[in-house]
This record gives sequence, C-alpha cells and structure tokens, in this order.
Amino acid sequence: MFRCIIPSTLQRNRAAAKAIASGCGGLQTLSATAVLLDRRAICGLSATTNRSMTTAYQGIPGDGKHNAHLISDIIPFQTTLIDGRRVEVDYFRHVEDDIEEDEYYAGMALMNLIIREGRSWPFDQEFESVDDWRGYFLSHSAFVVRAINNEMDSSKKDSSRSGEILGCFYVKPNYPGRCSHVCNGGFITAPRFRRLGVGRLMGRVFLRAAKDLGYKSSYFNLVFKSNVGSVLMWESLGFERVAVLENAAALEGMEEGELDTAYGYRYDLEKLPDNYRP
Repeated sequence: MFRCIIPSTLQRNRAAAKAIASGCGGLQTLSATAVLLDRRAICGLSATTNRSMTTAYQGIPGDGKHNAHLISDIIPFQTTLIDGRRVEVDYFRHVEDDIEEDEYYAGMALMNLIIREGRSWPFDQEFESVDDWRGYFLSHSAFVVRAINNEMDSSKKDSSRSGEILGCFYVKPNYPGRCSHVCNGGFITAPRFRRLGVGRLMGRVFLRAAKDLGYKSSYFNLVFKSNVGSVLMWESLGFERVAVLENAAALEGMEEGELDTAYGYRYDLEKLPDNYRP
C-alpha cells in the first residue's frame, strides 16, 4: 500500500495523508446533509451523553461504529460494480502503528484531497491530525467502500488491490440536543474509481443505514449546482429538491467574485420500504 517513515505525530499525520493521496489526482465527491423531522431518542443521542452535543462540523473522535448493532444485517455489504469489480461496504479498519494498513489515514487523506480541490465541500482548511479528522468523520457511523480481491476490471485495463479504498461516507447528526435526530451525510469517491457506481452504492447504503439507525427524513443542504454528477445522482435516487440557496459558496475554479448555488434535497425515509436493499 503506502510507505512513509515519519518522526513526529504531526509530521506523521501530514506525511501519511500526502503519501496516501499521492496517486489520487482529482476527486469526485458527493456531499450531503440529512434532516430528521421527528424528535425521538434515537441513535443513542440521549441528553446524558456528550454525543448529544455533536453537530455536522464537530464531534468526539470515534471509530465510526456507533450503534453498529442496528445495522448488523447490512454491514458489511458486498456487491459488484458496473465494471465487474467486487467491493464491500464496511467500517474503517484501524491498525495501530501501521500507516500502510490503517484506513483512518486513507480516510483523512481523501478528505484533505477534496478540501484542496475546493469544489464540492465547504472546508478550506485541511485536517492536521487523525484525531481531529476522527472527530469530524468517525464520531458516529462511517464506512468505506473497499476492494475485496486483487483483480482487474471487466475491460482488463485497470486493477485494484485487495483492501484498496474506493470511497467513504458517514451518517451522523446535523444539530445538537433537541435536533440531534437531524442527520448529516458526507460522501467521497476516490478519483481512480469515478463513474463506476461507487457514489450510487454509497447513497443507497446511506438510505438503508439511516433508516435503520432511526432517522425519519434526510435533507442534503450543500449540493452545489456546479457538482452536476452529485445533483443528477441524488435526483435519480429519489431525492426531492426543496431549497435553493444562491451565492452559497466560493469554490475553486470559479471566476473571481463568483459564488455557486447550493441545492437542498430531501428524502422521506419513512417511505423507504422495509425490504429496501442497496
């Protein structure tokens, strides 16, 4: 996988992220914010835990396995991409003191890469430590799309290694306290694996997982107009555009002074069939 020797913790975090991202190039991402409209004591977010104070942009560093028992029937989820590649949606694997095998570093590297890209997420500052990144990405439920085998795609032109990360996403509250049943989701597809259905796979698993975790409705509030692939995908999955926020984001690649529009998309999870499978 990725090899680097780093003397200090901060240097290790930075260098590991660069090493992991070095072969990534550009990045296609899908970002989303999901809203729950019915107040219930769900997702273990009781007022007696610090998790109830989590918001979309801050949280307690975790392992991404919060309330894993509620979705044990779908995670891990194995399937085949449109190019014939076998993958699984699973939790992040953490391996102490081994950057090459620790998927936390891979996740942070992908996150920092899209921040540098500056076209699909609102952040403009990279994460400098794994713990900071864990507080954002792994505070609740988070997953990777991982290659199962060493194999070529159906065209025999591209290969993936067993364990290679094709994408990642999370499900977590958007607001604290009384609105902690409002959930948020963030989606990243690694650049080498664009247009293979990775984003769609993550979106479909998100719907199933969010419903099983107790959420009632999802609302994605920062789907940028210029991110055409994301817009088309969420609409094709049945999300309804319910909001338009003009002049929402100063994204990279836009003319000086130009601001992109953000769309809001809603999905009523109560209408998702109980037998829905990703």
